[in-house]
Amino acid sequence: MLEKNFCSSPWFHLRIDTVGNYLPCRWGSKISDNTKHNIANTSMVEYMQTDIMNSMRQELLNGDSPSACSFCQYEQSLDKVSGRQRQLLKSGIVDSRFDKTFCSSPHWNYFQYSYDNQGQTKEHPVDLQIDLGNTCNSSCIMCDPKFSSRVAKDQTQLHKVNPILFKSPAVIKNWTHDQKLVDKFVNELSELSSIKYIHFIGGETLYMQSFYDICNRMIENGTAKDAIMGTTTNCTVYDERIENIISNFKEVHLGLSIEAVTPLNDYVRWPSQIDDVISNIKKFLALKEKHDMFISLRITPNVLSIYHLDKLFDFMIENQITAESCDILHKPSCLRIELLDQNLKQDVINKLESLVNKYQLTRPVDKIINRRMDKKSMDIITDSVFEYINFLTHYKEPDDIEKERKNLVEYLKAYESIHNNKILDYLPEYEEFLRSNGY
Repeated sequence: MLEKNFCSSPWFHLRIDTVGNYLPCRWGSKISDNTKHNIANTSMVEYMQTDIMNSMRQELLNGDSPSACSFCQYEQSLDKVSGRQRQLLKSGIVDSRFDKTFCSSPHWNYFQYSYDNQGQTKEHPVDLQIDLGNTCNSSCIMCDPKFSSRVAKDQTQLHKVNPILFKSPAVIKNWTHDQKLVDKFVNELSELSSIKYIHFIGGETLYMQSFYDICNRMIENGTAKDAIMGTTTNCTVYDERIENIISNFKEVHLGLSIEAVTPLNDYVRWPSQIDDVISNIKKFLALKEKHDMFISLRITPNVLSIYHLDKLFDFMIENQITAESCDILHKPSCLRIELLDQNLKQDVINKLESLVNKYQLTRPVDKIINRRMDKKSMDIITDSVFEYINFLTHYKEPDDIEKERKNLVEYLKAYESIHNNKILDYLPEYEEFLRSNGY
């Protein structure tokens, strides 16, 4: 089972979450004892040597699949590029030629050492995902209070409207609000010559002072010049300070989170205004002409936004922006694509197939794992289009589909009661589907 389950990520990657807790993976599920290790009491190098990381490496080398890896396994079962495959590529390992590329991997000695030493490693982190906190100017309906202060505020009200669907949000203490922890983090970075890639997320990073402070300190202490910096924005903010940051890092990867190029985006990512979002996207594209940076549209379609996915792909093609589909949305469960009724699902498939015919798209023979290559943007978009056609054609409906469809209606009605909007103003095609489930 090694070729099906192995992932090289725990040998070079770690994540720090909103409150400063360490996690072994940017994609993985939370692990029960992750709160034992926090940036306040553990360094990044020390976390790489902890029992939780050693155990995960040992499981993977034994051909097992740790529970934290279940989501990548689900994505791969639907022929979608997973985080596991992306991390394997960083080790020179390709699924389709696993045996050969595993043995020839430049990280082979790392794996061998861990195999001989109960999962331990002497390696330092190279690839980081850093959650800066939940400060955000948007209340996206699929988001969670731990990622958005505005969602946290809304869900305090939503809990009163529907206490069954909405829990009262816990108070989030952003680790970046503690200057001592920020200093500790920046100092550790300056001592880690190994760092090749650091991705910042929020909240909304371009809205957060900590993003600019940490990046500028990395520039001042020389860490930035050898590192690729990535971040993700909801495109509601354009701050000119980003221009100085872009020019001082080795390279910058900018992900633009958007779910539709129609006003539906304003409903899903409330209270965005699509005209402002498109205007900011054009500003980012103009920056790309002057600096060494990679830009992609990062999408996570839900049961609503999937209906306008063809228009979003059309926008990508017309503007030559690479598609980077993040993952298959599974929380909140009532927003999963898998809840579509048969008629709407077929509508979406038909529209995507019309896009294929419009541009005469032909799926590449080999699946493209590295999706951060401008020169292959059309192939990557094409691959993504066919991935969603395949997903829609083959996904399995949840056992509790009727219950979840009714939850979807209650969920939307609750949000609409505080956002003062109506989904049918944005998606009139969903009237029969939603009315039949109590809307």
